[in-house]
Amino acid sequence: MSLVTTLRRSALPSSMVAGLLLALSPTPASAAVGGGNILVNWSIPGTPSEGLTNITFPITVNPATAHKAGTYFAQQYNFANAMGYTGLQPRENNGGTERLSARFSTFTGGATTSDPLCHEGADGGPGVTCAVDFDGVYGHRYDIKVERTGTDTWKGAATDAVTGKSTHLGTWTLPAGSGNLQGSQAGFVEYYAGIPSCAEMPRTDGVFGGPTSTDAGGLSGTTRASHEYSDCVGESNYQAENDGSGTHVTRGFIS
Repeated sequence: MSLVTTLRRSALPSSMVAGLLLALSPTPASAAVGGGNILVNWSIPGTPSEGLTNITFPITVNPATAHKAGTYFAQQYNFANAMGYTGLQPRENNGGTERLSARFSTFTGGATTSDPLCHEGADGGPGVTCAVDFDGVYGHRYDIKVERTGTDTWKGAATDAVTGKSTHLGTWTLPAGSGNLQGSQAGFVEYYAGIPSCAEMPRTDGVFGGPTSTDAGGLSGTTRASHEYSDCVGESNYQAENDGSGTHVTRGFIS
């Protein structure tokens, strides 16, 4: 289990997550490297005390990213008494068609689902995992919306901001009293497949946009890169720069 996996289920504030990641980052292994790569932090100022009923996370997987499984561009989110994450993973092309995979999960004991895209359990622990592979376009922004559809029921959808095509990501129900979405948390780019050396780190190139919500008359936030962590720190060609309300992050070498 990776350090990122452990922190996903901890529901810690993003500031504490960043500190733990920095303090606990291991020395690169000689036999195989991988694990989490880049930490980002997001926040939506003006979030009401009762929380939010929806958040949209814009994520762009740029064409320079290796078109194969092994990388996860994710944003985590907290409820009052629960947590989860959503995001995009590259996949190999199918002939001449580019492919992406999306995840929409919660790490909350007692969560249930009847959605065919979902199953109970998340990263070996309690919760629900929803997954769907789809024809996607590298370089297009996907607006991933986490939205309450009932008292404790939430759904995910990814909308291509260029074509307008929306992909359903799943639906699950949290235990009663889990509450609404909170206004800040952390995200990450994780390389979860092992490689022989840092010099063989696959290329990742993506943009995390600033999150938004339609609640409280419409709210806009920011996403900012924090630091790289786990294996290959300082050896991975990592760069980050602000991109409007978001952040453009790159890492690795091999496309």
